[in-house]
Formats: sequence, C-alpha cells, structure tokens
Amino acid sequence: MPQHAKKHHFIPQFLLHHFADPKGKLIAHQVMSQRRFGSAVRDLGHRNFGHSIYRPGHEPDHVSMESAMEKIENEAATVVRELVQGRERAVPAHARSTLAWLLALQWQRSRFLMHVTGKASGVEDSGLSDEEVQTSMMRSISMRVIDPWRLRHDDDAYYKDQWNHLVSTLLSSDMHWSCYRPRKGGLLVGDNPVCFSGVVGPPPEGVPPGFFDHGVGIGFQNFRRLTLPLGSSLAVIISRDPQDASQLRVADINRYSVFNSREFVAHAPDWAKSHPDLARELPQLLERQRMVAPAFLQGYASGGRN
Repeated sequence: MPQHAKKHHFIPQFLLHHFADPKGKLIAHQVMSQRRFGSAVRDLGHRNFGHSIYRPGHEPDHVSMESAMEKIENEAATVVRELVQGRERAVPAHARSTLAWLLALQWQRSRFLMHVTGKASGVEDSGLSDEEVQTSMMRSISMRVIDPWRLRHDDDAYYKDQWNHLVSTLLSSDMHWSCYRPRKGGLLVGDNPVCFSGVVGPPPEGVPPGFFDHGVGIGFQNFRRLTLPLGSSLAVIISRDPQDASQLRVADINRYSVFNSREFVAHAPDWAKSHPDLARELPQLLERQRMVAPAFLQGYASGGRN
C-alpha cells in the first residue's frame, strides 16, 4: 500500500525553519488561548490530510495537491534563501514574482479563509460531508492559483488563465517592495504570513479603524501595506506608501503578524531571552487579539471543520 505524508502543511516548513533554532525547534503561542508549547517545525501549521481530494468511487488522492503546492513552495524557498543570505534592501523582479505567487497560495489555502468561504456559501447547511467541502476548496485553489502559476510563462495561454487577483495587485506599479533587515532579528512568524494592515482611500463604513491592522475590513484594492516575515532577521514590506519601508520597525511588523494570525505565532526557543523588550510586548498583543478576534472569527477554531 503506498505511503503518503499525513501532515499537510498550510504553512511551508521551509518558512518555519527560518524562525526556528538549529534543531528545528519553535515555541508557539495559540492565539485564542493562553497556551504556549514547544514544537518541531514539522508538527506546526498542518492538518492531517488537509489537502486531500475525495471523489466518489475513487481512492482518496493525498498526493496531487501536495505535489502541486510543493512546486510553488520550492521556487519560493530558493528565492527566500537568496534574500536571507543577501544584504540588499531592493527585492529583485524575479523574487517579487515568486513571492507574489507564494502569497497567493498562502492566502487561498488559509484554513480561516476556507472556513469563512464555507460559511458564506452555506456549505454547513448543504449536507455536504467534510471531505466534499475540502475537495471543493482544493479545486478552487487549483483554479485560482496552481493552474495560473503553471501557465504564467506560456505565451499561448489566455491572459485570464494566467491571472490571479492578489498577484496582479502585488506586482502592479502602485506597490513598493523592500527588504527589512533588523540587525538583531526578533521577527515572529504566524499561521498567516499575508499580513495586511492599514487602508487607503475612504475607509469602509461601519468598520472600527483598528480592525484594519487585523486584516479586517480591507481587500486587495484598498489595503495600505502587506508585511511578509521571511525569517527572524528578514521581512519583505509591500506598500502603496514608499515611506513605510523606512518607518516600520520590528515591533510594528510583529504587531501585524500577531493581529493577522488566526491560530498561532511562533519563534525560536531563545527568542525571549535575546529580545526581552519584544517578549514583554507579545502577551499584550496576544491579549488584544483575543479581545478583538471573536468579532470576525465567525466561529473558527484551530483544527475545526475547515
């Protein structure tokens, strides 16, 4: 009987490794509880068979989506390694494209987004099984991210078949990309590396201004910035305001990481000792997230249905 990986990671292991200690160990903080626990990279940010496809009359397909996602991740892993080892503030064009597609994948396979999408489409009342719901979500990821990624360099493909909304937004001329390299490190990683904050233009009515830094009440067309932590000493800042790259600091980027998280944030075991000021601030950020998040979590729970 063929052996398949049981743990399907919705956060790439290569990314978590850039925040872990040399032994691949992390300390994780659950967002909606006060639980703090040690974890190996391979044991964090996954669902058992979370990317499997189930079709009537066929054996479950535990491989196809994992294999397709891995190709996007492998290309991104090479780019991230180049950036981590470099010193430049500029983000090369090839790296911007690769990271934009990684962000599109991360956004689309977010377990929280799947939960919200499921509630909005009424699948909870449709009588569909968990396996049928998951299969539908995987097909959406394939259509919106994986297929366009495969066709992105195909001159014979229709433009709409190569297009992804988030990728198009991030690579537009409105966006300014920059590497942020804190000399002493200190950056956190969360379950959602697509960290939106701020708003441009008229803010949506009825949304408290503070919610924008939690990635709530904004969309691809009106977010001010996206911060992407790629390692304890590297983040990429993508912003409509070119001044953000010089104004943001570790504490700001960590705040956006905590506020955009839905399950956990994590760091190396010696992080608190090496960064006492940031460590003192983290419990306050988590507490604020616990107070605010119930307003938009819509019943989402780590390890739940979706």
